[in-house]
Amino acid sequence: MGKVIVVFVGPAGSGKSTLVAAYAKWLREGDASVYTVNLDPAAETLPYEPSLDVRSIVDAREVARKYGLGPNGALVKSMELVTERLEEITSKIAAAEADYVLVDTPGQMEVFLFRDLSWRLAEALRGISPESYAVFVLDASVIRDPADYAFLVTMATAVQLRLGLETAPVLNKIDLVPDVEITGDLLRDFGRVSRALREAGSVYAEMLREMLRVLLKYNRRVEVPRVSALKGEGIEELHRLVLEMSCSCGDLS
Repeated sequence: MGKVIVVFVGPAGSGKSTLVAAYAKWLREGDASVYTVNLDPAAETLPYEPSLDVRSIVDAREVARKYGLGPNGALVKSMELVTERLEEITSKIAAAEADYVLVDTPGQMEVFLFRDLSWRLAEALRGISPESYAVFVLDASVIRDPADYAFLVTMATAVQLRLGLETAPVLNKIDLVPDVEITGDLLRDFGRVSRALREAGSVYAEMLREMLRVLLKYNRRVEVPRVSALKGEGIEELHRLVLEMSCSCGDLS
């Protein structure tokens, strides 16, 4: 197996950076070499020491001062500047001698995902390693009902379509909602989720139900890892998922 690259994407507060830190620690404890990349030019603090820190190239605070921008405007401008220097960033990733490269994207997911940087980065990473994937991280506490679960799987698919990288959903902060009813196995959960959506009776619920059915038909992966990055729980599940994405044989069970 060559260099495996995993891009972590998710909304603010989902715990992406903490998950990157926990996964990197777990991999290193297993004697794997890890190269961590922080792509958030506005990050205040990080729970890990990045091997490559975009803030050394573009710092949102300096951008705000230079252009007289507020926090949001500075972040948008910073991402434009990062895009201009993408080749410099990806060349360092390509030169990294590591088994795994973990890429931590900005906390404001939309600033990354809906701009050129996202697909250009993904394209460059695929050129560096065909084993480049994405993980869509969501806070488990937002999974309140079956519609939310359907939304999680659908959003992961949207990220995959945008980046062109095989993408898997992951529920983080499971320690905060230990009684969550979702098993994390789409095959096992589908019947109950589908029935609940059908009983909801709304057009929106029916649309989600049909989308889940289509996704189940075309997705070879059906498990959604449930992890607690803070407590280091479920990281082996996450790693198993990464291995399944990188293994042409599919499910490793």
